[in-house]
Amino acid sequence: MTRMCSKSRSGGIEVFLFPSLDSIRKRMNYAQLSLVVLMMIPAVLAIGLMWQYSHRYHRVISHVEEITRLNPIIKDELLASMMDVVTGRKRFEEGEQFQVLDKAKEQLDSLIETGEAGRVELEVSRRILGTLESYVLRLGESRTVDEQIAVNDEIGNVANLFLDMLQNAINVEIKASAMASQSMQAGIRTAMYVEIGLLVLSLVVAIITQQRMSRAIRVPISRLEEFANRIARGHLSERTQEADVLELRELSRSLNTMAYKLEQQIEQNRREQENLKKSELRTLQAQITPHFLYNTLDAIVWLAENGQSSQVIEITNALSNFYRISLNNGKDWVSISEEWEHLQGYLTIQKIRYRDILRYELELDEGLGEQKMLKLLIQPLVENAIYHGIKNRRSGGQVRISAQKQVDRLLVTVTDTGVGIEESELQKIRQALHSGKTDAGLTGYGLFSVDQRIKLYYNQETGLQINSSPGSGTTVSFSVPLWA
Repeated sequence: MTRMCSKSRSGGIEVFLFPSLDSIRKRMNYAQLSLVVLMMIPAVLAIGLMWQYSHRYHRVISHVEEITRLNPIIKDELLASMMDVVTGRKRFEEGEQFQVLDKAKEQLDSLIETGEAGRVELEVSRRILGTLESYVLRLGESRTVDEQIAVNDEIGNVANLFLDMLQNAINVEIKASAMASQSMQAGIRTAMYVEIGLLVLSLVVAIITQQRMSRAIRVPISRLEEFANRIARGHLSERTQEADVLELRELSRSLNTMAYKLEQQIEQNRREQENLKKSELRTLQAQITPHFLYNTLDAIVWLAENGQSSQVIEITNALSNFYRISLNNGKDWVSISEEWEHLQGYLTIQKIRYRDILRYELELDEGLGEQKMLKLLIQPLVENAIYHGIKNRRSGGQVRISAQKQVDRLLVTVTDTGVGIEESELQKIRQALHSGKTDAGLTGYGLFSVDQRIKLYYNQETGLQINSSPGSGTTVSFSVPLWA
């Protein structure tokens, strides 16, 4: 979004007194009108300030009153309802505790929405109210009298904390009202000073008319100079207003055009670099799978030589599905169900190759299958878990892959029970992924490619999250937006 360079104070006065340099003959008439307007400004300002601050003061007082009304809701109604339950006068299901909490929530939400000064304290109170509700639920789940009494004591403590926070909010609102009063007094004094200043200005305006005409030319030049300095500092999205002086108008347009073209050129260069990096990552991605293909074909030959035709068919079908989804007609985006099918094909092949050494578990939340995601994000992580974790463990291990929906995001987690990673090496891997400069021997092409593709295609700063302990296995996860 483009921004206009701000005018100097003197320039603003000049434009008000002398609207256009092209109509200098009219400026003397405008000067008399300007004096009248300048005399009216303090009166209008004073009235506006008084109305604004009185309205603000009234709103603060009303807000304090609304906060105060929350006190008996918790102190009297809720605690009394809880005591009835604890003493056995009422069953938990017959109590009005949830109606009381809902009423307090509704009133507190309204206060947070309309409040200003004590909003932080009210938001903390809202969270405390949530804690209070959880304790009320625990009271309903308690089976013995002792448990109910203990929970009721906790409810009382949390309620007192809630009331203390409400009192803090009231104190903040009271301070705000005091500040509003001080601001109103300062505003009135300012208006009085402005009145005195404008009176002095009115007396000398006739003497400095010629000086202001000269200044009316100098101000746009200064504005253009300031605009040029901003361009030099890299603020290419800003634009300057066209000068009133005819000779400077074309210069203003030229500077705006120059800034626009520079901005477009930089954006074009950025897109070209981004496309270049995408091409590099596609090339890098292509380097991941050949060794897998060679190993799989070797396994097919071995199975065929041993007469295991059913497994030859199974692994061949899995390999076909694997590359069908991998290629995907050159498309970068697939449905999550397709990515999951691709992953199952890969694991089928690896299970046949490694037999009892490899165990795996897949977990996909319902409703995620039709959502879109960038292809080949999960399989390289599973491959890394097998080759660097499970394969190096004599007794083998398990890989667990889960895809979960978290509001509007997809969380994918790959956990293995392999050999794990030493802390020093783990720090090097994290640093390499963070810097974008990796050593294939350190992280493998798979991890680096997935991390960079997540950051690039989803336009986010975070990619892979890696946690590991030597001998306990490794967990690799990432979170990306869900797109239909």
